[in-house]
Amino acid sequence: MSVKHACVVCGEVLEATGVGLTLAAGGGLAEPVFATDDRSRELEDLQFTLGEGPAVEVVRGGMLVVVTDVTSSEASLRWPMFAPEAIDRGVKSIIAVPIQAGAIKLGAVDCYREFAGFPSSEGQAQALVCAEAVIPLAIAEVDVGRPGLAEWIDREFTDHHDRVHQAAGMVSVQLDIGLADALARMRAYAYAHGRKLDEVAEDVVRRRVKFRPES
Repeated sequence: MSVKHACVVCGEVLEATGVGLTLAAGGGLAEPVFATDDRSRELEDLQFTLGEGPAVEVVRGGMLVVVTDVTSSEASLRWPMFAPEAIDRGVKSIIAVPIQAGAIKLGAVDCYREFAGFPSSEGQAQALVCAEAVIPLAIAEVDVGRPGLAEWIDREFTDHHDRVHQAAGMVSVQLDIGLADALARMRAYAYAHGRKLDEVAEDVVRRRVKFRPES
């Protein structure tokens, strides 16, 4: 058993066609680190860009999130920007399983399904067990001399997240605001211009885009 295996099995017991793993970073920021396929990678990255979605909700609240029909008005109200993107990619329902250590919220396993409806109670119970195993498995891998999470974290995610954090620091100075507010401004700019957050971050770092208090 490995961390990656635990995530994949979590998706299998919930009859998901794709799985993504998001972990809580500094300040409670939800950052994707792994996905089983291109669609899941896109959806995980969209949550990071938009600041909304199942993993973001789990990291904030620590509860299992089950959305049985992404096309419903309830889902649209819940995630007005993320839900249409999931629909466009053929996702019909989503289950996000929390990863926790006691009261500490560590992340979420997002399971993307191609049909609507509730997962079975047995599947939900098995998924919670798999998610609960993620952190102990990562620690165990380190204890036996393996890199643990670092062994399989998706560099397509982490490389551009570093740029986002650097850019948020620059915007924070430009606007004299906190890092969380700076990230919110960058997300708003990215959404308004139909761009990815890391693309905006790259422009900020290279000083092609500058945020001004009056803008």
